[in-house]
Amino acid sequence: MNTARYIARRWAFSTPLRHTRNILRMGMGSMGLCVAVMVISLCVLVGFKTEISRKVFGFGSHVVVQPYWSENENESVFLSWDSALQAEVLRHEGIVSAQAYTLKGALIKGKEESFGVFFKGLPPNFDTSFFARKLLRGHLPDFREQAVSQQVLVSELLARKLRVDTGQRLRAFFVHQGELRPRALTVCGIYATGLETFDASYVIGDISLVQQINAWDSTQADGVDVSLRNPDDRFRIAQILNQDLPYEYSSFPCDRLFPAIFDWLALVDTNVFVLIVIMLIVCMICLVSLLFILLIERRPHVGVLKTLGADNRLVRHIFILQTLTILGRSLLVGNAVALALCVLQKVSGVLRLDESVYFLDRVPIAFPWLSIVGINLLVMGLAALLLYALSFLINKTSPASLHRA
Repeated sequence: MNTARYIARRWAFSTPLRHTRNILRMGMGSMGLCVAVMVISLCVLVGFKTEISRKVFGFGSHVVVQPYWSENENESVFLSWDSALQAEVLRHEGIVSAQAYTLKGALIKGKEESFGVFFKGLPPNFDTSFFARKLLRGHLPDFREQAVSQQVLVSELLARKLRVDTGQRLRAFFVHQGELRPRALTVCGIYATGLETFDASYVIGDISLVQQINAWDSTQADGVDVSLRNPDDRFRIAQILNQDLPYEYSSFPCDRLFPAIFDWLALVDTNVFVLIVIMLIVCMICLVSLLFILLIERRPHVGVLKTLGADNRLVRHIFILQTLTILGRSLLVGNAVALALCVLQKVSGVLRLDESVYFLDRVPIAFPWLSIVGINLLVMGLAALLLYALSFLINKTSPASLHRA
C-alpha cells in the first residue's frame, strides 16, 4: 500500500474544522472558476477564428495566384489560365480546386442610388457551396445558360441601398481604355456574409462579362482562387507555388488581401493569451493559499507522523498529493461547467452579437480538444512544481517545535 497516497486521500476532504471546510470549498470554487474561464476562452477564440476564416475563405480562397502588376497604366495585365497553368497548379498535394476570376470596378445604379463596387466574375463551374449557405432569397446564377450571363448576386446590404430585390434589373457602368461600357444586369439572388468588407463592395457575376469588356479570350483572367484541403497549409502552399509558377505570377495567402480581418483575429489571440495567463496566476495563488491552510491545520498530524518515524520526504509527498487531489476535483468541476455552457451556446445561440462589429450574429463555439487537454496539463504541471518548491516548508515542523507551540 502507498502510505502517502492513502493518507493524502483521507486528508483531502476530511477537514476537522468547519471554517477550514468552508475555506477549502471557496478555494476549490475559485480554481474551478479559473479553469472554466480558460476553457471557455479557448472555445470562443477558436470558434471566432474558425467561423470568420471560413467566411473569408469561402468568399475568396485560401491561396491567390495573380500576375505582377505593370507600372504602365495603359498596359492590360492578365493571367492566362490555360491547360498548362492549370496542370501546374493542381498537381501539388493538398490543393482541392482552383478557379479563375476577374475583378473590375463598376458603378452600379439601382432605382435611385448609385454605388461603386467591384464586379467579381466567376466561371460557370465555380464552387457554389459558400454562396448557397449565405443565400437569403432568390437562386444562384447559372452562367451556362448563355454565352455571357447577365445574372448577378447582390448582398443584402447593397440591395437595401440600391432599393432592388430579386428579379429586378440594375445598370452597371464599366470603364475600359477610357471608354464607358454600360451593361444591364438582373439580380437573381441576394446573399449576406456578415462581413461588411465583402457585402458593401462586391457584386458576383459571370467571368465572361468582364472578359468581353476587356476584350480577353476565355482563358484570360485577373487571378486564380486556390482552395486547399487544410487551410492551415496556405502559407506553405503559397510559398511552393511561388517557386514553381512562371516568374510573371505571384502566389500569396488570402491573409494579404484582407489584413484588417486577420490582424483583428491576431489581436483576439493576444487578449485570450493574457486572460489565460491571469487565470493561471489566480489559480496558483489559490492553490498556494490552500496549501498553507492545510499545513496550519495539519501541523499536529505532521508532528505525530514525524514522531512515528516519518521523514520529511514522506510528509512533503502527502501534502503535495493532498493538494493535487483537491486541484483535480476543481479541474473536473471547472471543465464540466465550461463544456456544458459551451454546448448550450453552440446548440441554442443564446448569446447574440452585433454582426456589424463582430462579423457574427452569435458567440461562436468550437471544441479544440488538444488545447483543452493542454490547458489542464499545464495547470497540473505548474501546480506540481509550485507545490514541490513550497513543500520544503514542512521541514521546519518537528515534534519539538509542536510541543513548544
